[in-house]
Amino acid sequence: MKFGLSGCGGGVELDRHSKLIELACFAEELGFDALWFNEEHFQNAKDGDGRLCLSPIIAAAAVAARTTKIRLGFSLLILPLYHPIRLAEEIATLDHISNGRVNFGISRGGNRRYANIFNSTERYTTEEFTINLNIVLKSFSSEELSIEGESIFIQPKPIQMPHPPLFIGSYTREIIEYSARNNHNIIMHGITSLGNITEALKIYKGAGGEIGNVPIGRFMYVSDSDENARRELWPTILKLTDKLKKVGLTKGGQIKEEELEPENFYNKMVIAGGPSTCREKIEELRGKIGNMQYLNILSGFFGYLPEENLKNSLRLISSELMPYFKSKGGGF
Repeated sequence: MKFGLSGCGGGVELDRHSKLIELACFAEELGFDALWFNEEHFQNAKDGDGRLCLSPIIAAAAVAARTTKIRLGFSLLILPLYHPIRLAEEIATLDHISNGRVNFGISRGGNRRYANIFNSTERYTTEEFTINLNIVLKSFSSEELSIEGESIFIQPKPIQMPHPPLFIGSYTREIIEYSARNNHNIIMHGITSLGNITEALKIYKGAGGEIGNVPIGRFMYVSDSDENARRELWPTILKLTDKLKKVGLTKGGQIKEEELEPENFYNKMVIAGGPSTCREKIEELRGKIGNMQYLNILSGFFGYLPEENLKNSLRLISSELMPYFKSKGGGF
């Protein structure tokens, strides 16, 4: 079983300042499989403290230059905000800088505010998404592309061929089924109800997808006891749920309104406690999902978790959870 870290700073984002490189190296030393960088824009300083969101490809390149083993993923890049050929060049460049450590996560988008400000399509149709994604993938290949009547050859090519592992983020049936039919992985974000995840995986499996290849996102915090975990994490839970109530997640159906109440959020959306309790909760999650072989941990709690708590939690995940679950094998 693999353990990744996910967030706008690869899961190691902090409150209004960044120790990205230091903490990325720390995560690599602890043996985490990957850091997954979210693409986020327009974080409002007026909302108080919270995460510092960096440009994901640039942040991943900086981490790539200072690490050697940990993989660098995106959860997710928003395809309508990029020219597909330029995106292919940047992902291939990152694959070279990292010596073949890129996980290419992509979404068809849907944020109207992003579209208005970047003068972009709000959300690709399925057809538009697949056309532009195929341009990216063809740019990775050895064949020439015909654009506007001109044949062009795209460089560089990625180290990982035919392309870096592809992960598509969506909760819509048409995109999930498309991904399964074309042997593409999907990725499940952690800021969503477990019911949404299990429904998406049911569709994916029904269309021929392999659930074991799907990174499953969940908030997680580990301390030396259940009591200490709750005491240490509770101030962060209050800040985070207050933030999430403001960003309109319930309107998109990602999460139910009652799940944003702090007590419900702690119990339903977060794996928290001492090591033995967290092992039990992960096993329970695996029982509900099926062949889960990749847990993608939202470890920074949107940057609200203090640095020392973050580091202590990562240490305990590394020493108390990862050896137990890695011994079970599986994954990709």
